[in-house]
Amino acid sequence: MKSIENAIIDAIVELLELQAPNSVGRETRLQDLGIDSGLMLELFLLIEDNVADLDIDPASLRPEHFSTVDSLATFVTQSLRQGEVA
Repeated sequence: MKSIENAIIDAIVELLELQAPNSVGRETRLQDLGIDSGLMLELFLLIEDNVADLDIDPASLRPEHFSTVDSLATFVTQSLRQGEVA
C-alpha cells in the first residue's frame, strides 16, 4: 500500500506534470511549486483518488495544513485516524 506522503507526491507530480519527481520531498513548500488555491482543489481530488476511503472536506482545511508536503500528509493521516475526513 502506498504511503500517504507518496500518494501526495505522486499527485503533485501528476498535477504539475513534473519531469523530475525526485525534486519533490517532505519539506517542499506547495507555494514554491506554484500551487495556488485553484490547483490545490485539483490536488485534493487527485489525492482522494490515490488514497482509499478518503474524502476531504474543504471546510476542515486550514492554511497550515497545506504549507508543505509533510504538513498535508500529517493532516490527511490524522484525519483518517480520527475519522474527521468524511
